[in-house]
Amino acid sequence: MSVSSGATKALISGAVAIAVCALVVGVAHWRAHDLVAGDVVWHTEIDRDASEAVVVRDRIYTYEDDQLTIRDLGTGKTVAEEYQDGTWAHIGDGGHAAVVDIESIAMYDRDGREAWHQRMDDLYLPIAISRDGQLDAIACPEKGTCITVHFDASGRETSRTRRESPDLWTPAFIGTDSFEDHPSVQRAPTIPTGTDSKQSAAFQVRDGKPFGPSVEVMDDVAAQVGDLLVGMTRKDGTCTFNAVRAGEQAWTSSTPCPDLGYPKVDVFTNRIYVTNPSGDAYDVVTADLKGRRATSFRVRTGPSSESDRTQLSPTSDAVVLALTDQVSAYSPTTGKRLWTKKLNRTSHDALEKTKKIYPGIEVSGPVIDQYENAPQALAGLAVGRDVPAYTHTYIDAASGKESAELAAPYGVASLGLDDGRVLVLGDDDLWLVAP
Repeated sequence: MSVSSGATKALISGAVAIAVCALVVGVAHWRAHDLVAGDVVWHTEIDRDASEAVVVRDRIYTYEDDQLTIRDLGTGKTVAEEYQDGTWAHIGDGGHAAVVDIESIAMYDRDGREAWHQRMDDLYLPIAISRDGQLDAIACPEKGTCITVHFDASGRETSRTRRESPDLWTPAFIGTDSFEDHPSVQRAPTIPTGTDSKQSAAFQVRDGKPFGPSVEVMDDVAAQVGDLLVGMTRKDGTCTFNAVRAGEQAWTSSTPCPDLGYPKVDVFTNRIYVTNPSGDAYDVVTADLKGRRATSFRVRTGPSSESDRTQLSPTSDAVVLALTDQVSAYSPTTGKRLWTKKLNRTSHDALEKTKKIYPGIEVSGPVIDQYENAPQALAGLAVGRDVPAYTHTYIDAASGKESAELAAPYGVASLGLDDGRVLVLGDDDLWLVAP
């Protein structure tokens, strides 16, 4: 049977269309899979929701459902899993982990080996873990009376001292401000700190006794980072930072500053910030922890309504201001604006599909996480795979440059690391994302 030229052309056109469609679907499926993967160094499935994590050098520590898990940062592989009934896990700069509950303290080394385990008569919260695994802990069984205990690297109790209940319960740790509740896993300094409420002073402690000079503090503005204790005071329009390192006077630096009211404290390995909202602006006072100098400046937000987003987030190298439709960053040494990025209404409200909304903004470490609803039509082509709910674009806070992307399910948390990589924690997954 002969076929007309018109029918032949129709068959050829149909075949070409089918091939093109198959190619488009194939490319879309590959792009959807690539979108799910993003700029991922490694990915691992986890049994417990890692809602919080601490990274020390090449180790990741999580503590969920009474299980301490230590993973290798480079590969994501589990180094150790230890079940230990407890309330908090505290991680030291040497990689040791102390898990505490109402009647015991268990100390593990960086590879999860138990160094010692002691039964206690109360809840003793770690206030310092030295780099070789020594521990200082405090308990306050009676109002106004506290007890501090020092354990050596073998778990032997070497001193027990009664002390006044400190007004400055624990100075701000890295990434945790003075007014936040303690998470279930956090990083501890290497030397314990004591306070004198009458003198409004903080000082480092060894064997239950003051170690070296004290530093004056104002409104609990003090931080202990590693072996460095720094406090801030304000007098006659001048804010002064004083620092002590391992019991020795380290540096002092002053800058003119306004009245700060009830300031917020943010601490990083290289810098401390004291911030306070004031009308249509934020007052920022900051000091380099290496002692080069303190600076003070104002970041203006402009007038805003209750529905507008106004979020100031210090980072290790920049101060990030997120408004409803834009994100900007300012230099911590000069207060000058480094960059600005306009935000477009590209997402859609989950309940009202026709309503466009601006991307969300979260800041962690030196990284800005700009997240918005994932393109469901494309992601849905990833047959047999989890459909991502959000696309995350990671931005370097100091330069404003996009560094990496990831699409992930709802409810993930992004932890920006000092080197710009991002640890992403989900209900059942863990990712390391990098440029």
